[in-house]
Amino acid sequence: MEKIPEEGPALIIFYHGAIPIDFYYFMAKIFIHKGRTCRVVADHFVFKIPGFSLLLDVFCALHGPREKCVEILRSGHLLAISPGGVREALISDETYNIIWGNRKGFAQVAIDAKVPIIPMFTQNIREGFRSLGGTNKECCSSFD
Repeated sequence: MEKIPEEGPALIIFYHGAIPIDFYYFMAKIFIHKGRTCRVVADHFVFKIPGFSLLLDVFCALHGPREKCVEILRSGHLLAISPGGVREALISDETYNIIWGNRKGFAQVAIDAKVPIIPMFTQNIREGFRSLGGTNKECCSSFD
């Protein structure tokens, strides 16, 4: 929180847990303690889920493109991106593998908008919600 500016833009890069509740609380804390909102980039498919648009509006979500992200930052807003996105949420496990592939557009957004990048990591977010499959053997062993 101490890295979040009181005013002006910044790009927050976060790890996408299976359920990113850490990010939801982070957004609430920014609003409560700094009086600011933080826009967030969401995958295209979530905008197609029926009834989900209200939640996306509340969380100031957008689906890009890169030019729109730069525009948001140049307007003085905070913007958050999880480069691993849903892929990271579904495939990563308790070892916190970063699954970015060739996704480095967030760095170009920061360069184009001339803003700082603030990394965010929440310890134990993968353990907050267990999913079946992957390498999570201890969870699945109880079903044997």
